[in-house]
Amino acid sequence: MPGHVLSQVWHTGRFRLMLSRVHLMGIVNVTPDSFSDGGRFVEARAAIAHAERLVTEGADLLDLGAESTRLNATPVPAEEEWRRLQPVLEEVVRWGVPVSVDTHKPEVMRAALEAGADLINDVRALTTPGALQALAAHPSAGVCLMHSRGDPSTMQTLAQYDDVVEEVAAFLAERFQAACTAGIASERVVLDPGYGFAKTVEHSVELLSRQEALRARLTDAGVDRPLLAGLSRKGTVGRLTGRPVEQRLAGSLAAALLAAQRGARVLRVHDVAETVDVLKVWRAVDQASAETVAVGLGANLGDARATLAWAVQELAAHPAVALQRVSSLYRTRPVDAEGPDYLNAVALLTTSLDPHALLGLLQGLEQQAGRERPYRNAPRTLDLDLLLFGQRELNTDHLTLPHPRMHQRRFVLEPLAEVAPHLHVPGQASTSSLCAGLRDEAADQVVERVEGRLLARPA
Repeated sequence: MPGHVLSQVWHTGRFRLMLSRVHLMGIVNVTPDSFSDGGRFVEARAAIAHAERLVTEGADLLDLGAESTRLNATPVPAEEEWRRLQPVLEEVVRWGVPVSVDTHKPEVMRAALEAGADLINDVRALTTPGALQALAAHPSAGVCLMHSRGDPSTMQTLAQYDDVVEEVAAFLAERFQAACTAGIASERVVLDPGYGFAKTVEHSVELLSRQEALRARLTDAGVDRPLLAGLSRKGTVGRLTGRPVEQRLAGSLAAALLAAQRGARVLRVHDVAETVDVLKVWRAVDQASAETVAVGLGANLGDARATLAWAVQELAAHPAVALQRVSSLYRTRPVDAEGPDYLNAVALLTTSLDPHALLGLLQGLEQQAGRERPYRNAPRTLDLDLLLFGQRELNTDHLTLPHPRMHQRRFVLEPLAEVAPHLHVPGQASTSSLCAGLRDEAADQVVERVEGRLLARPA
């Protein structure tokens, strides 16, 4: 839809991350007083070796921090923070993975971004004077805005809420709007509820249990951005399990899985390999119960056949998507529009993504293909419509299922009936019955099968 925020895309400097799957942010603490690893990586050589191990284990991003944010941590001058960071950052930015710097100081932000960092992870959500301007001055750097109150010496005295979900959502919405007003594009932003920061164990547990409600509150406020969750080895896990920090692996993995199941798209973790395994099992179980989905494809600008083939290949390559069948290509005249003839097809797939996450993936592919929306029903380089999602019926501001006009469009029903003639359209009939009826009712809709296929044999 025109103007709809592509909530699954996160623009981080050199990279555009599609967050339709969960991404892992590996933690590299270049500090002598980290709560989690006791300063094991304060020397640059040790920190670089640790970062390399995290990437090998499957980290999608690295998060470098040179000032501890643990309770009652001693503040570090900006010069010392940058001295610790610089040699590690200058090495890891050469590795071809997004690199984050965990800081709230504008001068450190500027130095890090100039040195090639792709994003800033700010526990104070750009509230430090000058921080907004430091990010806004960079044309593409990503940012994570986290909820907290006070600083490490005061934050736990400020853990008082009437409704923690409502108040965290209101804070994040305000900081998001401040970032946008300062000139930071919305797709550069992700949001972090700040588990453990200015929150009791009970507050963090409530936030995690109601994380989907938090996401809904943000959406209602016009903030359609992904969530990042960081619970790894935190005091909340320790209090719940009774374990010291070095024995919190199992609790951290449970918390990470719960956060992912409740919609977090980025997990900030210490134990990457183990979290990768947890997500593999979760995805396998989800995939086994995945629903059959129909996606309509169309294009009438540029090399339409090549663009549609690329889109099918991108869908097939996605880890949360299993491509089942792809129809023949059909040449069709535009309906209720002007412009060249379209090439159309339908792909059947199964997916563990929810409908809105899949919609975000489709819109991200449209954007990558250069689609523009100057006016309604304008010609397009790529059009991907979510037609059916199992037998679900849905009607929200952003998505209606089944697609509200599919039963009136031969360019949809002809290819759909080819690959799934007995598939039932909720509230209607089988695709073959709908197609047969429309051939008589809409003879003016010219649809012609053409030679060649987009994918001879789905992967």
